[in-house]
Amino acid sequence: MFKFRETTPGEWRWSFVFRDQTLAHGEGFPSEGKAKAAAMVFARDVGVALQKMPVRG
Repeated sequence: MFKFRETTPGEWRWSFVFRDQTLAHGEGFPSEGKAKAAAMVFARDVGVALQKMPVRG
């Protein structure tokens, strides 16, 4: 699940949290919208990487 918070006035951070553990994050974004856009790029890139992984079975 993605979480977004303002760390200092005018500086935003996104975090990808699973089972109370932060697995990835990005910080230093000037707005919540920019942080959300960066998180979407991260999610897209993870999806692309998963599609490229060989299937075992």
